Amino acid sequence: MFSSLKLRLLLGVYVFLILSIPVGAYLVSQQQTVKSRASEIAPKPTVKPTPKVATSSAKLSLLSIPDEATPEPSSSTIATSFGPTLSLKAALEGRPVDNQATKLFVGIIEGTLSANPKFILSFSINLPISGTYTNLSLAGLISGTKYTALLKGPAQIATPSEFYMAPAVTNLNDGEAVNLITGDLNEDNIINSADYSIIQKAFGSTSKSSNWNGTADFNKDGVINAFDLSIVAKNLGKTGASGLWTSPIPKAATPSGAINPSDNPQGGYWLWIPGIDKL
Repeated sequence: MFSSLKLRLLLGVYVFLILSIPVGAYLVSQQQTVKSRASEIAPKPTVKPTPKVATSSAKLSLLSIPDEATPEPSSSTIATSFGPTLSLKAALEGRPVDNQATKLFVGIIEGTLSANPKFILSFSINLPISGTYTNLSLAGLISGTKYTALLKGPAQIATPSEFYMAPAVTNLNDGEAVNLITGDLNEDNIINSADYSIIQKAFGSTSKSSNWNGTADFNKDGVINAFDLSIVAKNLGKTGASGLWTSPIPKAATPSGAINPSDNPQGGYWLWIPGIDKL
């Protein structure tokens, strides 16, 4: 049957093909399995997200975040003044020791006081009942320089007190009270017959009287009597250190005079600043 060589060769090729088909299919399947496993093991590439441009609302939200690196100022200390300061004590003649409250003019000049002084600083302060006032700012003045403070109450003539300014706190008159002479009822810085006439018109009056003049009630006892009249009488002819004063009454204190102590004055009046023209 398979005697010829040609038939034998054809039979061999046929058998080879029959056998090679399953073997080839097996090898192909194994190769695909290896590739699939390799693809599972291979790391996946990392995709970085594209950053978005911040919107205006995002900027606002960042600004609203508190900066922890920046310390907030302490609220436990509140400055009532700045720079070097002046502390003073005044005693008004005729007043009780525990009732010195008034409006007090304080003028500062450089050097020694002369007639018709030019103030480099001026204040209209509320002097408390204790007569002591602190933290009056001297910002702008030079430490170690000689200055003069001129003090005047609403019924007192002007009294000077020299001082050398300290770097921090200067105590006027070495902390002692500056005594202010009483009797200047028309505030021209001289006690004369004009003042005596004013108190005579109010003599015997009380706070309920039509002719009441609270400025002439020097001891603040609610009545103008012989005690008040005697003070004017004994001081007749006395003139304040800076000479006669003339100028209109200011509507308000200077900005530096806006610094007020804790105690409220009673019976005080705003004062005017002296003019520069000598009469």
